[in-house]
Amino acid sequence: MYHTRYLFNFIFLNLIVATPQINLHYTDWVSESKNHPVLQHDCLHVAASIDETNVNREIISYCMNDDWLLKFHIESNDVFPKFTFAELAKRNITSQQLYLWSAPIDVAERYEFYLNQLSTLNDIFLETQVFYNCTLPRFGSMCQYEITYYNRNHLSLDDIIHDYYRTYEYNPNNFTCYTHLQCNRGPFPACLDWSEICNGQVDCLDGEFDEEHCWQLEINECNDNEYRCTNGQCIPQSFFRDDRNTPDCLD
Repeated sequence: MYHTRYLFNFIFLNLIVATPQINLHYTDWVSESKNHPVLQHDCLHVAASIDETNVNREIISYCMNDDWLLKFHIESNDVFPKFTFAELAKRNITSQQLYLWSAPIDVAERYEFYLNQLSTLNDIFLETQVFYNCTLPRFGSMCQYEITYYNRNHLSLDDIIHDYYRTYEYNPNNFTCYTHLQCNRGPFPACLDWSEICNGQVDCLDGEFDEEHCWQLEINECNDNEYRCTNGQCIPQSFFRDDRNTPDCLD
């Protein structure tokens, strides 16, 4: 028994020591809304910095849905070791360990529920649930996804993302220019944005084309307790300049 437990722990430790932790959310498909047919699942939540101080962050979610499944080749993988909940419980594995081993959040939560009711209820369905112990660059509930940009020097998902963008600098080639007005906004890639039309300031270098016929536009009025953004959007007065890192006006 001792040798079996030692071998089991060795398999786990050999696979997870000093590797990035990637926990998917919603590996059970969920609907975005009752009236929306698109199913959202296998979400990766990334904490992204929203300022140069790297202190303020927001969570960005990348999820799969039915449309994405048609664009990618996704396959399950039986190469990696897998263990039932019953096998994990016999070896005193905790849900916290599964979490640290990059198990999907749904799997870790189900396993915790299984452990909590183990002494009072014999749930055959739960005890046969499977945890796949993936090895990077593969991850997912069945190791069906792969990170193509990964090396053993990466210690976290942040390391992978930052290293990728340091290597492959983002060069945008598609711009959201307002093309219905002929306007010289300056050297490429400068262009006239829709929010610059009728904003009380001439932005075209070759004329006042962006400020013509503005009287024909329907300008909405905000309430006394609201602030009117340059683009006409109304926001609560309390939101005005309450946090420079989280702008509320779309312009």
